[in-house]
Amino acid sequence: MLTGLCSVALISGATAQDLDQISYKKGLTMSGGFNFNNTFYTGSDSLIKRDPYQLMLSGNVNFNIWGVDVPFSFSYTNSSKSYTQPFNKFQLAPKYKWVKLYLMDASLNFSQYTLAGHNFRGVGIELTPGNWYVGAMYGRLLKAVEYDPLEDNLYDVAYKRMGHGLKVGYTSEGTDVNATYFSAKDDENSLEYEVPAEADLHPRRNTAVSAYLRQAFLKYFFVQAEYAFSVYNSEIRNESGDTAKTSNFIDKLFNKKGTDRYVDAVSASVGYQGPVWGLSFCYERVAPDYQTLGGYYFTNDLENYSLAPNVRFLQGRLTLAGKFGLEYNNLNNQRADNTRRIVTSANASFSSGEAWTASLAYSNFSTYTKYKKTAYPYYSDDLDSLNFYQVTQSYNAMVGYTFGKEKETLVHALTLNSAYQKGNSEKEDVRLSMSDVVSASLSYSESFVPIALTWGAYFSANYADAGKFESLYWGPGLNCGKGFLKNKLNTSLSCAYNLNDVNGKKTSSLLNSSLSMSYALDAIDKKFGSHSLRASANMTNRFRTSATNKGYEFLATLNYGITF
Repeated sequence: MLTGLCSVALISGATAQDLDQISYKKGLTMSGGFNFNNTFYTGSDSLIKRDPYQLMLSGNVNFNIWGVDVPFSFSYTNSSKSYTQPFNKFQLAPKYKWVKLYLMDASLNFSQYTLAGHNFRGVGIELTPGNWYVGAMYGRLLKAVEYDPLEDNLYDVAYKRMGHGLKVGYTSEGTDVNATYFSAKDDENSLEYEVPAEADLHPRRNTAVSAYLRQAFLKYFFVQAEYAFSVYNSEIRNESGDTAKTSNFIDKLFNKKGTDRYVDAVSASVGYQGPVWGLSFCYERVAPDYQTLGGYYFTNDLENYSLAPNVRFLQGRLTLAGKFGLEYNNLNNQRADNTRRIVTSANASFSSGEAWTASLAYSNFSTYTKYKKTAYPYYSDDLDSLNFYQVTQSYNAMVGYTFGKEKETLVHALTLNSAYQKGNSEKEDVRLSMSDVVSASLSYSESFVPIALTWGAYFSANYADAGKFESLYWGPGLNCGKGFLKNKLNTSLSCAYNLNDVNGKKTSSLLNSSLSMSYALDAIDKKFGSHSLRASANMTNRFRTSATNKGYEFLATLNYGITF
């Protein structure tokens, strides 16, 4: 509602400013656009918690001052939002020849094992003279978030985290080599109030380095490798005065503490890619507990091998490709279970260039897990020697055919899509679960180009069998689109009816209908830019069945936009 809490976001564009284009004669110019969107909602189900009215005002504006671009964007909504980490962003990125500077909020990607696109608030720089690359950053990765028992933000509490990084690389034809360095540390004194133990919050420290090389040779061959090394401490409060006493050069270089963990990661690939066929072999090993504070998500304790061939026929119209992979975990033999995964996939695609298109894909994901026996001689458990298998197979197919009397006048399109997925799991020789999911759709459309009219019809069905649960969701649909006033006014209308049967009984019956219109307004003066007006309405009717009551939902939007 309008009286609700407002949130304002200033988000910069990524466009850099070319300072070498400075000219005082250019003065001040402005370009950009604004959008004012209104959403209206009503429905018969009182359990759906949704605002009956929501507005969103957004835009981007670029000021060009003496030839220097200063871009930014913003958004405003009456919806109540809360963010524990910075959501409002503003960035300036001036550029002079091969020097680019980042100010305020930014993100850089040095390596997947060191600084991997983490947002920071501070300063960054990229230098690209000739074939060289030098990048550096310093800033705040996380802001401090205090514990507030009234808001119950136990899992949002965070220490202030600062970080810095450096990347140096060289790229030429057939050669790419670089080295990266990244370090970050939490400020254990950044929180004023005590954090409950339930939050499981610990101040951390991390330093990670990596080296990367990719080299092409003999025209069609390549080799690629990356090695990363990380020093990680998940509780720096335990390291006070606990400096490791060693003469090791690595320990001295990273100022190793007694509680630091040294872990590494490596990835490599070698392959051949010719005009007709190709083959590559890939290897990756990420040590247990490998982490970097420069990324948001990371998977460790794995080792995988993969082989990927591909071949092209009929002058590239037919392409066949596949991949076979093995993955292992528990590399240090410290976990209670061993997991082995086998992944195979194959796909084929064909295009005649005009009428026919087709594709076929298959994938098989198998997982084998063995639970080790316990170390207690006088205690036994059913899971002591458990072998657990999971297998998932999927197939996807598509065939499309386009035809017509004349392409410029009348075009027909017929498309068939289908998919099948099978999954099962077994404990020893006992099947625990099994599922089958089948989906298919058939669609037909016509386009009358001279009068800007298109229409189509389709039928879709989805069937799922999970043993004691069997579901069928199916129904037809129609859609139509028409352009008016030399295509300044575009309209579309669609309608779909769906039935859902569960274990042979009708559980729901839905009718979805929608109407949308968009109109491009002519500007009275070019100084006022171009304008557009869009409106849409969607109505869902739920009919009464033995499992559901009669009901409805109505959603409408009205949008006004301007570009200048």
